[in-house]
Amino acid sequence: MAMPSPQELAAVAGLRRPPSLALLAAVTAIGFSALHMVVPALPVLAAVFDSPPARVQLVLTLYFAGIAAGQVFYGPISDRFGRRPVLIAGLALFLVGSAVCALAWSLPALVVGRMLQAVGACAGIVLGRAIIRDVYDREGAARGIAIVMMAMTLAPALSPAVGAYLAEGVGWRAIFALLGAIGALVLVLTVARLGESNPQPVALDLFGMARSYVALLRSGAFVGFALASAFTSASWFTFIATAPYVLSQQLHEPPSTYGAMILLPMAAYMLGNAAAARFSRVVGSTRLFLFGVALSLFSGALMAVWCAAALGVWALFVPIALSSIGNGLSQPPAMAAGLSIYPRLAGTASGVIGSLQMLASALGTLFVGWLPREAALSLVAVVDLCLVLAMVFGAVAAYRSRAARREERPQPSTA
Repeated sequence: MAMPSPQELAAVAGLRRPPSLALLAAVTAIGFSALHMVVPALPVLAAVFDSPPARVQLVLTLYFAGIAAGQVFYGPISDRFGRRPVLIAGLALFLVGSAVCALAWSLPALVVGRMLQAVGACAGIVLGRAIIRDVYDREGAARGIAIVMMAMTLAPALSPAVGAYLAEGVGWRAIFALLGAIGALVLVLTVARLGESNPQPVALDLFGMARSYVALLRSGAFVGFALASAFTSASWFTFIATAPYVLSQQLHEPPSTYGAMILLPMAAYMLGNAAAARFSRVVGSTRLFLFGVALSLFSGALMAVWCAAALGVWALFVPIALSSIGNGLSQPPAMAAGLSIYPRLAGTASGVIGSLQMLASALGTLFVGWLPREAALSLVAVVDLCLVLAMVFGAVAAYRSRAARREERPQPSTA
């Protein structure tokens, strides 16, 4: 039996044509662009609002919290009310948040605007994947998700450089003006060109959701993989939240230095992803996961030694690039393992893992701002702590996963 084409699946969903993958990629990438574009301007914001770095750090910390909360709720809400209206509402909220940020008269107003941005942008992150699953067949879905993942990688790679040059050449408000313009364009295209891909909404089952979350959290293997992935993400986001302060305050570098140097670990992460895709079947996903986590932990130790000996731009970015290779190797198998423990709960598991990643990142950026020492020491301490925790939980997850597989194997019968 032939698989239905994307056009046939779109017709079943009530669409005249399949949704544009470029539009879905833009809807997904806007949240990550808003996250990374602001990072180089953090020292500028601290000077403009005359606030300590710990308070300015809330611009990132609460952004992570907004994305963490949204990933849990957007999926069930869109199942009930449809993808299109929920996505449009989220993009409109992102636009409102961008306007509040651009016009912010105080740091609290800017933080509120960032929270609105995060909760709004999270709709695109969650629903972009859901729409692809609704409309495209297996081959088309694989291609669509690959394009969306590429957008999620390229947007953070280019956004810091754009934000750095805007902060230096025009002013920090120009960053949010640009994000607002991009958000408005994506919203208009969504309203004009994106139809409803979920024509049969279902009732919300809050008790069923609760049972699914309990089942996942009772699995030691799932919790281990999820927390290993979360603390790996926290090490990266803690670095990008603190590195601009180290470059500005201790190394006296302009924001453009961060915008240029951050391309190194971004490229390294893509290299790690490519290696994971190439070697996962040859090496085995669990071994590849553990090797990636161990490589990231080694890079954390290298950063600590190098920065203690001679703090400099390369002492920060070469180790984090090595860590990014490890992250690129470990994150895909960690996500795949977490989603495979209860296959029928894959959607819920994906939301839980994504939320834990953002929550751990929020805690990391908050904690690094509380430390009373110099920015470089705080950065190295929190990054290394996150990598140690990732290694510990990764080892536990691998052990629990292997034990579960041994229990599932049929025992030899006795005569």
